[in-house]
Formats: sequence, C-alpha cells, structure tokens
Amino acid sequence: MNKEEKRLIIIEISLIITFVFFSILISTYSYKILKEEQIKNNIYVAGALLNKYPYLESDVIDSIIKRTNYEEGYEILKKYNLTDIDSENNNMKTKIIVLNITVLGLLGLFLLLINYLFIKNNYKKIKKIDKYMNNVLNDDYSLDIKDYCEGDISNLKNDVYKMTIKLKEQCDLQQKEKIYLEEMLEDISHQIKTPLTSMYMINDILINEKSLKIKQEFLNKNKHQIERIEWLITSLLKMSRLDSGTVLLKKESVLVNDLVEKALEPIKILIELKNIDLSLDIPDILVNVDINWTSEALLNIIKNACEHTKTKLVITAYTNPLYTQISISDDGCGINKNEIKHIFERFYKGNHNKDSIGIGLNMSKKIINLQNGIIEVVSKESVGSSFIIKLYKNNL
Repeated sequence: MNKEEKRLIIIEISLIITFVFFSILISTYSYKILKEEQIKNNIYVAGALLNKYPYLESDVIDSIIKRTNYEEGYEILKKYNLTDIDSENNNMKTKIIVLNITVLGLLGLFLLLINYLFIKNNYKKIKKIDKYMNNVLNDDYSLDIKDYCEGDISNLKNDVYKMTIKLKEQCDLQQKEKIYLEEMLEDISHQIKTPLTSMYMINDILINEKSLKIKQEFLNKNKHQIERIEWLITSLLKMSRLDSGTVLLKKESVLVNDLVEKALEPIKILIELKNIDLSLDIPDILVNVDINWTSEALLNIIKNACEHTKTKLVITAYTNPLYTQISISDDGCGINKNEIKHIFERFYKGNHNKDSIGIGLNMSKKIINLQNGIIEVVSKESVGSSFIIKLYKNNL
C-alpha cells in the first residue's frame, strides 16, 4: 500500500469516526428527550391519580414502576382519544431514523467525493506524464517533471525523469559517435587514398616499362604501399576495438624488462640500420598489465622515437609507492610547444614527419589510459624528447 492510499484511508476513517460520533450524540440526545417526555407523562398520571385518591399512592407508584396493566390503560386512553402519545413517540423514532440515515448518506457522499477527487488528481498527474512522454518521443527534453512529494506517482515521475536524462545522454552520445564516425571515415579515406594513388601510378608505369630492373624497383615500392595500407587497416581495427570498449585486458604480473624486450623485437632491424645507440636501464620491476597490448603501446612510442632520433635512444624505468615509470628518450630535433598538445590526436602528423599516418601515439595513449596510466611528454627543440609512462598501482 502506497502513501497516497494510506492518506486516503486515514481521511476516510477519520470522517467515518466523526460521523459515527455525531450520530451517537444525536441518538443520545433524542433518547434523553424521549425519556424526559416519558417521565413527564408518568408525573402527570401519578399526580392526577394521587390528587383524587391519595390513599392509593403505593399502588399507583408500584404500577408505574412495574409498568403493569398496559392493555387496560391503553383501552381507557383510547376511550378518551389519548392514544396519540404513541403516535408522537413513533414520529420521534422516525425522525431519529431519518436523521441517522441522512448522516450516513452525507458520510457516503463525502467518501465518494474524496475518492472522486483522489482519482481525478491521479488521472491528472498521469495525463501530465503521458504528455511529457510524448514530448520526449518527439525529441523535446525541455520539460521537467521532477516531483519532491511522496507516493507512487511521484516516484513514477522521478523515474521517468531519470530515464529521460539517460535517453538524452544516449542520444547526445549517439550524435557524437555519428559525427566521430563520419570524421574517422573521412580520415581513413584520405589516408588510404594517398598510397592507392601511388599504386595506380606505379601500375601504369609497370605496364609500359620494359626494363626488368626498373620493374623490380617499382614492384618493391608497390609492396611498401600495400604493407602501409595493411598496417593502417590493422591499426584502425585495433583502435576501433579500443574505442568500442570490446577489448578485454588480461592483466598479469610482468617484468618491465620483458615488456620492453617484447616491444623492441619488431624494430631491432630498424635500430641496427639507423645505427642507433640503444641504452637500457631497467631494474627488476613487476607491473600488473596486459603484456600484449602494453607492448603494442611501447612499440609505437619507441618506433616514433627511432624515426626522430639522431644517434641515441634511452629507455629507463623505476618504481615508487604510487606508480611505475617507464621513460623513452631520444636526441632528435624535439617537439615545439604548439605541437605537444596535439601529438596524441588521431591522424596528427606534425611538421617533422609528413610520411607518418598519425595513429600510433593515439593508440598508445588509449592503451595506457585503460590500464590506470598516463603518458607525459617533455621536449626541447634541437635537444630531444622524452615520453614518460606512469602506470599507477592498483590500490589507487
């Protein structure tokens, strides 16, 4: 039973008690009047008899108290047309009954009126909720039906309002996702268009080219463009999984040194070809991460450092009670202040590497953030850059 129903029942019970109380008062008052009239009649009869026959006092009083000889007395009064007293008593009884029925009738009308007003008020509230829901279905979220009263309908209003807020948030999110998807498709189209254009041009050259040496050279270029497209599609698929939240990170205790070695494996040839002096200063530190995804994040950062460094690459690590830190530093040309705030944006290439697609650093940031970590960049032009990864402990 809700609070509104309890309130209605309390009001109706209060009215019933009130009307019963007044009915009892009326009946008591009527009974008192009848009793007084009966006493007066007895007084008149006893007085008349004793005035004429004073020696019959004990017999007269005894007869009145014991109410004997009713039929004889009735016949005598009837003889003298004095039986209207019963008629008057009956009229009084009828009036009392009518009065009680009237009181009960009024009580019933009051109860019906209260129930009518209660139902009408509830239907009014429900109609307001229905109107509000129709506006929500028409994408109009301007109305507010929050209700600070108590009761099931008030709770329903608040629940509907909460549901509306969630619907609005989901609608806004879907709109943002739609815009994001459009922008992403445009960027992907632009990124794939460049290597495809090169491949078309190379293909045209190969059709008319006679020299096997030149053909081999252009076939290698075509292979490089195909590999670039393949890497782009693979990276975009990984990013879409990260964005959609479908990636399930399998965290385990991993040595930072093993993590870095796994990240370095695919680019060891690049490091050798560029004669990069690789320096590792990594003590035995355990971190609780997904080894595959985290090594992917490190790989992208290290690869970016290899592409920009001149001769040196330094990877260090240390830990404290708050977090474990991994730093990747190069001695390249550095990043100017205006570019630092954009380097983690998707498809941002910067001024120093026009051949970059601009996906790797964005992916690394997403992976690190998903594991309670952050990436910071410290850089000075003509000096070099340092990418600092902080993986916070699980108890924070």
